[in-house]
Amino acid sequence: MRDKPMTIRDIAKEAGVSRATVSRFLNGGHWVSEKSAKRIQDVIDRTDYVANERARSLATGRSNSVAFLLGEPQELLFADPNFSTLLRSIADELGRKGMSLIMMTTDNENENRRNLKYLRGGHVDGVLLVAWHLGVRKGLIHSLHAMEMPVVVAEYPSVDSDSTSYVHVDDYRGAIHATRYLAERGAGSIGMIAGPEGPSGTLARVRGYRDVIKDMAGEQAWIEHGDYSKDSGHDAALRLLDCAPDLDGIFASSDLMAVGAMQALRERGKSVPGDVQVIGFDDQPLAQISEPPLTTMRQPFAEIGKRMVDQLLVLLEGGLPVGTTLPLELIVRQTTR
Repeated sequence: MRDKPMTIRDIAKEAGVSRATVSRFLNGGHWVSEKSAKRIQDVIDRTDYVANERARSLATGRSNSVAFLLGEPQELLFADPNFSTLLRSIADELGRKGMSLIMMTTDNENENRRNLKYLRGGHVDGVLLVAWHLGVRKGLIHSLHAMEMPVVVAEYPSVDSDSTSYVHVDDYRGAIHATRYLAERGAGSIGMIAGPEGPSGTLARVRGYRDVIKDMAGEQAWIEHGDYSKDSGHDAALRLLDCAPDLDGIFASSDLMAVGAMQALRERGKSVPGDVQVIGFDDQPLAQISEPPLTTMRQPFAEIGKRMVDQLLVLLEGGLPVGTTLPLELIVRQTTR
């Protein structure tokens, strides 16, 4: 089985006919001899190619479709608003470009094999890959490169970064900004609720937080991990308070975890921002309606989606992969003084 989808040039070469003859065959068979038609059909059958599904795209070698490949459990698409927000921005941008979007999730090895087989079949022109966990991301990047599938990753790839196009935010500087802002507003003991251990974004944010704490004389870094959910933020905040009862600042790596943390603070009789100031990350709509409204680091999801689509189109035209790092913006609301 071929790793790359058949094009009109490939079929013409293997059938020993001209590309114009293949094109006429695919568009109804007019002015194609029985002998040539049989040769073309034999090639299509031998390569497991379904002619009536790809006739038009073979003429250009394009399907005009792009896969949004989520390398995470499917339920996270609905539980974590970041995934749905990014998906929406990408779908909008592809729509403006006149291209279709195919949604795919990879939650286990069987799904992974099935998805890669589908991609190998030439049903899409490229892949927009979203996978936070390094092991999953690394395996998918290697598989997509092996089949010469154009891919843009929504995170620093950590592997093959020179040959992989990616778009991500400056997690390190964003964490520095958030932690330093808490310190500038009078927080002397700052804890962090980080995301899952492993993803490059988590590592960069933890590093940024630690670098600020190191500059605060005599202060200790307090870090607990969550999974970006509200419940995990609640539980992580309770663990932080058990370790550091005098905590007066929390930097959470997602808005959902920040909201969960504020719930835990209320349960412990602490006010926000009076006793403990809180900063989230993402600037989801939830941040505006939380009680109180949440100060947070805004991720530019619309720009991320646009850049990912634009960089994929460059790859489809034969361009080289590039890496893009976008800045974050601090949005000040009422959970900080």
